[in-house]
Amino acid sequence: MNEYIVDLFEFARTGRVAEGDVQLAALPRMVTEVPAEVSASGRAQSVFHWRAEGAEKQVLRADGKPAVAQFLTLSVQGPMWLECQRCLTPYQEPLDSETTFEIVRDEAAAEDRPLDEDELEALVGSKHFDLRELIEEELLLALPIVPKHEVCPSVHESLATGEDGLAEPAPEPEEEDKPSPFAALAALKRSPDKDGK
Repeated sequence: MNEYIVDLFEFARTGRVAEGDVQLAALPRMVTEVPAEVSASGRAQSVFHWRAEGAEKQVLRADGKPAVAQFLTLSVQGPMWLECQRCLTPYQEPLDSETTFEIVRDEAAAEDRPLDEDELEALVGSKHFDLRELIEEELLLALPIVPKHEVCPSVHESLATGEDGLAEPAPEPEEEDKPSPFAALAALKRSPDKDGK
């Protein structure tokens, strides 16, 4: 039996907890984000730890009536190989995500929920829910928009050279021979106007 396939409704009703590790290679959409320069052994070292916890609680609905709601909290952590957008070299970005979802029965129930920033994200449950797909989705959402080192170990040659491939010399500072526009304003302020005032 696949450890990632669960009856999500029963998982939440009984308050189950599941956790484990998933290899990067088992997450096909994440694999496409890895730079080509990363070796197979480097890719194999990327392992993500995940933890899923179900819960069932009494809540008050928008109409004021009490109801039983089911929840899933999923946390995922681990290093991901990305390409730095400043120096164009591979580096490992630590990813850390924790999200709580309210489990709903179908798409219609998810669509009926009010769009409110304070509301939890709706998750359509099933009796054969694949946690691995949700883990991968959360990891993709945790990727930085612009991946980059805190401090790049080096600058990529395309950023340090000119069009001819040679290093560009630093520009010479311009001489201050132009009069300041503020000096002209100060002169106008000091001179009397045409009426002699």
